[in-house]
Amino acid sequence: MKSTEITHIRQMLPETIHFPYYADRESPWLLAQMMTRRARVADLRAGPAGKLLGRPLVKPLVARCGGELRQRDVISLAYAQEAIGFQDMSRPARAKLDEIYGADWLGFTLTFTAWGMHDPAHWMQMSRDGGNLVVQLGFPADHAEVMGKYLKADTRHKFEEWDHPVRSTGSPTLAWARLDIDKDEGVALIEEVQCDWLRNVQLEVLKLDREPLRSREARSTRLYDAHLRERYGRGWSRAMLLSVLLVLRDYLGIRDVFMHRFEPGNVLKGMEWDFPPVSLYRDLPKAFCFAPTDEAPEFLERLRRRDLAILREAGPVFWRLQI
Repeated sequence: MKSTEITHIRQMLPETIHFPYYADRESPWLLAQMMTRRARVADLRAGPAGKLLGRPLVKPLVARCGGELRQRDVISLAYAQEAIGFQDMSRPARAKLDEIYGADWLGFTLTFTAWGMHDPAHWMQMSRDGGNLVVQLGFPADHAEVMGKYLKADTRHKFEEWDHPVRSTGSPTLAWARLDIDKDEGVALIEEVQCDWLRNVQLEVLKLDREPLRSREARSTRLYDAHLRERYGRGWSRAMLLSVLLVLRDYLGIRDVFMHRFEPGNVLKGMEWDFPPVSLYRDLPKAFCFAPTDEAPEFLERLRRRDLAILREAGPVFWRLQI
């Protein structure tokens, strides 16, 4: 992306977006994008949305919908923070919504920045020269109290990567994603999804465990690490990917989304070591109904045709989701 394109897209977005996340929110959100106002359950089961019908937030609706699912009910569970005023909601949807209101919510904030605009693509792990839009997933407000309980006041810098696109002020960045977008083509490529903070806290625990004279700090950091793992360990990647899709679909009107597969993505981004976790580029897109594809974003096909042809000899190069 050119710097002017990134600037234009950032002007279309708020400076900050409040993004509440509750467990499995992605399932009704995805299903709502993949169905009509009224859809036969049998038809949904036969399509790409079939895997969503057994998910925790969706299953009760399916079980009591009489074979025909209403999109309005599904949307109410995907946007629970706005659904309290919804009219004409079914009893199963209302009951499930009440459960959501009683569940644990994570009040993330989304902010945006740019990445890699002044360096060659292979230095910045991008698929083409130019730059990426970064979506930053900021910790909920209550995280500040937890940090104050377990950590010293000057500890934040230990868990942030200074050369990564994270916020230096305000709420720390739990995770972030880099996007390459062509607004004219209506397509986006998710270049990377990453969480530095949880990994660096764990590394700090291992470091302190080897220093007996700092055992009190080690115990406190270990308790902080346990809190993070319990609260964010399983859900941060799903919250991150859902936030990206929500920004693309709801704010930018982009409905065609590609994501790298593990090995082809490493090649296209020029990565030769320090590879990301395989699960982020294998299990995560599967959970979000991305399908493997030989196709590529047109903006990348034009620039990397030869590289893509070689990679296709081994199988699909990307994941793709059309919402």
